[in-house]
Amino acid sequence: MPVSTSLVEIARTLAAGRVLGVVHVNGHRGPLRVRHATPADGTPLLLTRSTGTLAAALVPPPGECDTAVVLSVDGHRPDLPGRLWLSGWAEPLGGARARAAALEYAEVNPTEDLLGVGRGHALYRVEVGEVRLAFGSSLVELDVDEFRAASPLALDHLMTG
Repeated sequence: MPVSTSLVEIARTLAAGRVLGVVHVNGHRGPLRVRHATPADGTPLLLTRSTGTLAAALVPPPGECDTAVVLSVDGHRPDLPGRLWLSGWAEPLGGARARAAALEYAEVNPTEDLLGVGRGHALYRVEVGEVRLAFGSSLVELDVDEFRAASPLALDHLMTG
């Protein structure tokens, strides 16, 4: 059964990064708060300090190039209900890829910490394998390609949320 476009738009709005997220990292005990953004291509980006608990948790295991993660974002407002879970693999970005990703991130969720990418801050690109949205009393699995292709809802007041 096809999923309503509005649910996919709600998922993309939550993923936009205007609401702080929590990331669960494979092999790390407990959730960690994270800043995030999902640019036009629909691939989420995580912004972290280069050092600290989150950065250490996101270091790929030996022999791997990425780390399994679940990004969760709660909509705490009446106009943005729901809870989003994006499951996938976070890959650290460096050099030109990190600079390009910082520009993509800034288009969606500008923050001055992007100026420090490579010098105190780091970006990770999440290859999403599963999208789930709790909405009302339902838990819906959304198509990853539909999620990537969707546009977030225009909720300008979330800029300060």
